[in-house]
Amino acid sequence: MTITAKLKETILLYHQDRIASDKAGYFATEEHFRLRRERAEAEQNNRSWLEILAKIRQSLPDYAVRDFTNLADNSCYEGEILLHQNMSFLDDDVELLTLLKGRRLTLRLLVSVLGPFYFFLIEEQRYNPADDKHSFKIIEAETPEHQRILQEVKQIVERYCYSFLKRSTLKEVVPKLTTEFQGQGSVTVFHCLFSDLMNFY
Repeated sequence: MTITAKLKETILLYHQDRIASDKAGYFATEEHFRLRRERAEAEQNNRSWLEILAKIRQSLPDYAVRDFTNLADNSCYEGEILLHQNMSFLDDDVELLTLLKGRRLTLRLLVSVLGPFYFFLIEEQRYNPADDKHSFKIIEAETPEHQRILQEVKQIVERYCYSFLKRSTLKEVVPKLTTEFQGQGSVTVFHCLFSDLMNFY
């Protein structure tokens, strides 16, 4: 699959291949300045994002929803929906996982601030108290209720004119580009539009 013209145009507004990210001039490029400016503006002008979260909470009253956005490091808004009815997020992950018998399911919603694109996934987190180890993996929707929640979230986000990007598209490597945290040959569409720190795809 090839990257669409719309995706390529958006990516090239914020990333360039003239100066590698390990060179001094990288952070002074017009594209990098534009990326930082968009992140800063998105942090100040986040009304639509807060409306999306409010509508999700209204639509899914039995599920905890929280804003997990970090625009200092990422190029996306990030929300989490705890896929366990009538449970709340806790500051202590171990305590929550203990209540959930060692397995937590979270719907992660990522909305790019660089273009009209979004992505979501279900993340499984497991905890083994015997060795105090956590493990994470992406899973498919397991139940009709999960499917209903995904559809509700999809309908809400797309009312704001965002388009869903498939995992196959997000995994595509963008040739020649480097980012602050990814070297040439490893930069993907996801890194360009959402986060070059995370690999949620």
